[in-house]
Amino acid sequence: MRRIAAAIALFATTGAAQAQTSAACVTPAEAEALVLFVAPDLIRQAGTRCATALPATALIRRTSGPFLARYEAETEGAWTQAKAALSRLTAPQAIQLLDSSFAAPIVSSIIAPMVVGNIDPADCPRIERAATLVQSLPPRNVAGLIVLFAQIDADSPRPQMRLPLCGTRPRN
Repeated sequence: MRRIAAAIALFATTGAAQAQTSAACVTPAEAEALVLFVAPDLIRQAGTRCATALPATALIRRTSGPFLARYEAETEGAWTQAKAALSRLTAPQAIQLLDSSFAAPIVSSIIAPMVVGNIDPADCPRIERAATLVQSLPPRNVAGLIVLFAQIDADSPRPQMRLPLCGTRPRN
């Protein structure tokens, strides 16, 4: 989960040098919406990435079913706040593009491969274990946990994630 959250944070900030130099930040609610928005694509692509490391019956390798369907049901409702988060973290020229009807599918298709590309196949059993542990939780609770881990990380002396969350202690 931490690697997934870190990769999302990395994407959100890579194209936003200007946002990082200013005091731009996203609220926890916006960060949670961003996680919820990209979750279905992350799950699908993590399953593909882990195909050689996990059995076909693994939860993250399933291309349909209740687990994935619950996350898919959250994406449309999460887009407005996810878009608000992205607009704070992207270059001003890109903000206008977020209002396009093509933005939502493009955003998810860009973020998911960046996150999944950071998955080491040796970590796939741990990712599967995490998915199994949170399977019964509502997707919003899972997104909240990921953002909580990002907040804890942001407050640490050497943060690994680079998601600028509002309300975290400033880094020296």
